[in-house]
Amino acid sequence: MPWCPTCKNEYVEGVTVCADCGVKLVEALEERTGSPLIFGEQEQMERLKDFLVYSGVGSAKTDFDPKDGVYELFVNDEERTRAAAAVSVFLKQEKEPEEETKREVSRGVYQNSARLAEENRSSGYMLLVIGGFGLLAVILLFMDMISLPFLSANKYMVCGVMGGLFFLFTVMGILSMKSSKVLEKKAETENNLTSEMRKWCTANLTAEKIDEDLFQEEETGEEIRYFKRTDRMKQMIARQFMNLDEDFLDAFVDDYYPELFD
Repeated sequence: MPWCPTCKNEYVEGVTVCADCGVKLVEALEERTGSPLIFGEQEQMERLKDFLVYSGVGSAKTDFDPKDGVYELFVNDEERTRAAAAVSVFLKQEKEPEEETKREVSRGVYQNSARLAEENRSSGYMLLVIGGFGLLAVILLFMDMISLPFLSANKYMVCGVMGGLFFLFTVMGILSMKSSKVLEKKAETENNLTSEMRKWCTANLTAEKIDEDLFQEEETGEEIRYFKRTDRMKQMIARQFMNLDEDFLDAFVDDYYPELFD
Protein backbone atom coordinates (compact mmCIF):
# COMPACT_ATOMS: atom_id res chain seq x y z
CA MET A 1 0.00 0.00 0.00
CA PRO A 2 1.35 3.47 -0.86
CA TRP A 3 2.10 5.96 1.90
CA CYS A 4 2.57 9.72 2.06
CA PRO A 5 6.12 10.48 3.32
CA THR A 6 4.94 13.80 4.75
CA CYS A 7 1.66 13.26 6.59
CA LYS A 8 2.08 9.44 6.92
CA ASN A 9 -1.40 8.70 5.54
CA GLU A 10 -1.96 5.36 3.84
CA TYR A 11 -3.67 5.23 0.43
CA VAL A 12 -5.26 2.51 -1.67
CA GLU A 13 -3.45 1.02 -4.61
CA GLY A 14 -3.48 3.17 -7.72
CA VAL A 15 -3.18 6.52 -5.94
CA THR A 16 0.18 8.17 -6.63
CA VAL A 17 -0.12 11.63 -5.09
CA CYS A 18 -1.19 12.65 -1.57
CA ALA A 19 -4.46 14.58 -1.66
CA ASP A 20 -3.50 16.68 1.37
CA CYS A 21 0.21 17.37 0.82
CA GLY A 22 0.49 17.10 -2.96
CA VAL A 23 3.67 14.98 -2.71
CA LYS A 24 4.39 11.74 -4.49
CA LEU A 25 3.51 8.61 -2.51
CA VAL A 26 6.08 5.94 -1.63
CA GLU A 27 5.72 2.21 -1.26
CA ALA A 28 6.99 2.16 2.31
CA LEU A 29 7.81 4.75 4.92
CA GLU A 30 11.46 5.23 5.77
CA GLU A 31 12.13 4.10 9.31
CA ARG A 32 13.13 6.95 11.55
CA THR A 33 16.38 6.53 13.46
CA GLY A 34 17.56 8.43 16.48
CA SER A 35 15.61 11.03 18.42
CA PRO A 36 14.46 14.53 17.43
CA LEU A 37 17.12 17.16 18.05
CA ILE A 38 15.26 20.31 17.02
CA PHE A 39 12.07 21.29 15.22
CA GLY A 40 10.88 24.23 13.15
CA GLU A 41 9.70 25.23 9.69
CA GLN A 42 10.45 23.00 6.72
CA GLU A 43 12.78 25.41 4.90
CA GLN A 44 14.95 26.05 7.96
CA MET A 45 15.08 22.36 8.92
CA GLU A 46 16.12 21.38 5.37
CA ARG A 47 18.90 23.97 5.39
CA LEU A 48 20.00 22.79 8.81
CA LYS A 49 20.04 19.17 7.63
CA ASP A 50 22.26 20.12 4.67
CA PHE A 51 24.54 22.05 7.03
CA LEU A 52 24.85 19.05 9.38
CA VAL A 53 25.60 16.66 6.51
CA TYR A 54 28.25 19.08 5.25
CA SER A 55 29.69 19.19 8.78
CA GLY A 56 29.99 15.41 8.89
CA VAL A 57 26.73 14.44 10.62
CA GLY A 58 25.57 11.92 8.02
CA SER A 59 22.57 10.64 10.00
CA ALA A 60 20.73 13.97 9.88
CA LYS A 61 17.21 13.59 8.50
CA THR A 62 14.03 15.66 8.58
CA ASP A 63 10.53 14.38 9.16
CA PHE A 64 7.10 16.01 9.46
CA ASP A 65 5.16 15.62 12.70
CA PRO A 66 1.47 15.85 11.74
CA LYS A 67 0.41 16.01 15.37
CA ASP A 68 2.23 19.27 16.12
CA GLY A 69 2.41 20.50 12.52
CA VAL A 70 6.20 21.00 12.59
CA TYR A 71 9.27 19.51 10.92
CA GLU A 72 11.68 17.65 13.18
CA LEU A 73 15.38 17.03 12.66
CA PHE A 74 16.65 13.59 13.69
CA VAL A 75 20.21 12.37 14.27
CA ASN A 76 21.67 9.15 15.61
CA ASP A 77 22.53 9.11 19.29
CA GLU A 78 26.21 8.56 18.45
CA GLU A 79 26.35 11.85 16.55
CA ARG A 80 24.08 13.84 18.84
CA THR A 81 26.85 15.76 20.65
CA ARG A 82 28.56 16.81 17.43
CA ALA A 83 25.20 17.69 15.86
CA ALA A 84 24.24 19.87 18.82
CA ALA A 85 27.45 21.89 18.45
CA ALA A 86 26.87 22.31 14.73
CA VAL A 87 23.25 23.38 15.33
CA SER A 88 24.51 26.05 17.73
CA VAL A 89 26.81 27.43 15.02
CA PHE A 90 24.02 27.32 12.43
CA LEU A 91 21.55 29.18 14.65
CA LYS A 92 24.19 31.79 15.49
CA GLN A 93 24.74 32.40 11.79
CA GLU A 94 20.98 32.64 11.26
CA LYS A 95 20.66 35.31 13.96
CA GLU A 96 23.62 37.42 12.84
CA PRO A 97 21.71 39.63 10.35
CA GLU A 98 19.04 40.45 12.96
CA GLU A 99 21.59 41.10 15.68
CA GLU A 100 23.64 43.23 13.29
CA THR A 101 20.57 45.36 12.56
CA LYS A 102 19.88 45.76 16.28
CA ARG A 103 23.46 46.86 16.92
CA GLU A 104 23.23 49.42 14.12
CA VAL A 105 20.04 50.85 15.61
CA SER A 106 21.22 50.88 19.23
CA ARG A 107 24.88 51.89 18.99
CA GLY A 108 26.10 51.52 15.40
CA VAL A 109 28.67 49.06 14.14
CA TYR A 110 32.36 49.90 14.22
CA GLN A 111 33.52 52.27 11.51
CA ASN A 112 37.02 53.48 10.87
CA SER A 113 37.44 56.90 12.49
CA ALA A 114 39.73 58.12 9.72
CA ARG A 115 37.04 57.41 7.13
CA LEU A 116 34.40 59.09 9.29
CA ALA A 117 36.65 62.13 9.70
CA GLU A 118 37.05 62.41 5.92
CA GLU A 119 33.28 62.08 5.40
CA ASN A 120 32.58 64.77 8.01
CA ARG A 121 35.20 67.06 6.49
CA SER A 122 33.74 66.66 2.99
CA SER A 123 30.21 67.28 4.29
CA GLY A 124 31.45 70.30 6.22
CA TYR A 125 33.05 71.87 3.15
CA MET A 126 29.93 71.31 1.08
CA LEU A 127 27.60 72.76 3.73
CA LEU A 128 29.84 75.80 4.26
CA VAL A 129 30.01 76.52 0.54
CA ILE A 130 26.25 76.18 0.09
CA GLY A 131 25.52 78.18 3.24
CA GLY A 132 28.02 80.93 2.38
CA PHE A 133 26.85 81.45 -1.19
CA GLY A 134 23.25 81.21 -0.09
CA LEU A 135 23.64 83.87 2.61
CA LEU A 136 25.46 86.11 0.14
CA ALA A 137 22.62 85.74 -2.35
CA VAL A 138 20.02 86.52 0.34
CA ILE A 139 21.91 89.68 1.36
CA LEU A 140 22.10 90.84 -2.25
CA LEU A 141 18.39 90.20 -2.70
CA PHE A 142 17.52 92.07 0.48
CA MET A 143 19.61 95.07 -0.59
CA ASP A 144 17.98 95.00 -4.06
CA MET A 145 21.37 94.40 -5.65
CA ILE A 146 19.80 91.38 -7.35
CA SER A 147 16.44 91.97 -8.94
CA LEU A 148 13.92 89.16 -9.17
CA PRO A 149 10.55 90.59 -10.25
CA PHE A 150 8.44 87.70 -9.00
CA LEU A 151 9.86 88.18 -5.47
CA SER A 152 9.11 91.88 -5.12
CA ALA A 153 5.90 91.38 -3.15
CA ASN A 154 7.30 88.72 -0.81
CA LYS A 155 10.92 89.84 -0.55
CA TYR A 156 11.07 90.01 3.24
CA MET A 157 9.41 86.65 3.79
CA VAL A 158 11.55 84.91 1.19
CA CYS A 159 14.76 86.50 2.49
CA GLY A 160 13.85 85.54 6.05
CA VAL A 161 13.09 81.92 5.26
CA MET A 162 16.01 81.39 2.89
CA GLY A 163 18.38 83.29 5.19
CA GLY A 164 17.44 81.01 8.09
CA LEU A 165 17.92 77.91 5.93
CA PHE A 166 21.34 78.92 4.65
CA PHE A 167 22.40 80.02 8.14
CA LEU A 168 21.49 76.52 9.36
CA PHE A 169 23.61 75.02 6.57
CA THR A 170 26.54 77.16 7.68
CA VAL A 171 26.18 76.12 11.32
CA MET A 172 25.97 72.45 10.34
CA GLY A 173 29.08 72.87 8.21
CA ILE A 174 31.02 74.34 11.13
CA LEU A 175 29.89 71.51 13.41
CA SER A 176 30.91 68.92 10.80
CA MET A 177 34.37 70.47 10.53
CA LYS A 178 34.77 70.41 14.33
CA SER A 179 33.59 66.80 14.40
CA SER A 180 36.13 65.84 11.72
CA LYS A 181 38.96 67.26 13.86
CA VAL A 182 37.80 65.20 16.87
CA LEU A 183 37.59 62.09 14.69
CA GLU A 184 41.06 62.73 13.29
CA LYS A 185 42.49 62.62 16.82
CA LYS A 186 40.51 59.46 17.55
CA ALA A 187 41.75 57.92 14.29
CA GLU A 188 45.34 58.62 15.28
CA THR A 189 44.76 56.88 18.62
CA GLU A 190 43.10 53.91 16.89
CA ASN A 191 45.92 53.61 14.37
CA ASN A 192 48.50 53.55 17.16
CA LEU A 193 46.46 50.96 19.06
CA THR A 194 46.02 48.83 15.94
CA SER A 195 49.76 48.98 15.29
CA GLU A 196 50.55 47.86 18.86
CA MET A 197 47.98 45.05 18.65
CA ARG A 198 49.40 43.79 15.36
CA LYS A 199 52.93 43.79 16.80
CA TRP A 200 51.73 41.80 19.81
CA CYS A 201 49.78 39.35 17.64
CA THR A 202 52.76 38.82 15.35
CA ALA A 203 54.94 37.98 18.35
CA ASN A 204 52.45 35.94 20.36
CA LEU A 205 49.72 34.48 18.15
CA THR A 206 50.30 31.50 15.93
CA ALA A 207 47.83 29.14 14.30
CA GLU A 208 49.19 26.25 16.39
CA LYS A 209 48.79 28.15 19.66
CA ILE A 210 45.22 29.16 18.86
CA ASP A 211 44.19 25.64 17.78
CA GLU A 212 45.83 23.95 20.79
CA ASP A 213 43.22 21.78 22.60
CA LEU A 214 40.47 23.80 20.93
CA PHE A 215 38.66 21.21 18.83
CA GLN A 216 37.24 17.79 19.38
CA GLU A 217 38.16 15.16 16.82
CA GLU A 218 34.72 15.20 15.20
CA GLU A 219 34.64 18.99 14.77
CA THR A 220 35.79 19.31 11.19
CA GLY A 221 33.35 21.92 9.87
CA GLU A 222 35.08 25.15 8.89
CA GLU A 223 32.26 27.22 10.39
CA ILE A 224 32.81 25.68 13.82
CA ARG A 225 36.55 26.18 13.55
CA TYR A 226 36.15 29.82 12.54
CA PHE A 227 33.91 30.75 15.47
CA LYS A 228 36.03 28.93 18.03
CA ARG A 229 39.27 30.39 16.68
CA THR A 230 38.00 33.97 16.61
CA ASP A 231 36.56 33.63 20.12
CA ARG A 232 39.92 32.46 21.45
CA MET A 233 41.75 35.23 19.57
CA LYS A 234 39.44 37.84 21.09
CA GLN A 235 39.98 36.42 24.59
CA MET A 236 43.77 36.41 24.21
CA ILE A 237 43.89 39.95 22.81
CA ALA A 238 41.42 41.29 25.39
CA ARG A 239 43.61 39.98 28.23
CA GLN A 240 46.58 41.93 26.86
CA PHE A 241 44.71 45.12 25.83
CA MET A 242 42.11 46.07 28.41
CA ASN A 243 38.80 47.90 27.79
CA LEU A 244 38.76 47.43 24.04
CA ASP A 245 35.61 48.43 22.20
CA GLU A 246 33.81 45.21 21.24
CA ASP A 247 33.12 46.29 17.66
CA PHE A 248 36.71 47.50 17.24
CA LEU A 249 38.01 44.14 18.50
CA ASP A 250 35.65 42.21 16.20
CA ALA A 251 36.81 44.22 13.20
CA PHE A 252 40.48 43.75 14.10
CA VAL A 253 40.15 39.96 14.55
CA ASP A 254 38.21 39.59 11.28
CA ASP A 255 40.96 41.51 9.51
CA TYR A 256 43.85 39.60 11.15
CA TYR A 257 42.32 36.11 10.91
CA PRO A 258 43.30 35.50 7.24
CA GLU A 259 46.94 36.19 8.12
CA LEU A 260 46.92 33.10 10.36
CA PHE A 261 44.38 30.86 8.61
CA ASP A 262 43.99 30.84 4.83
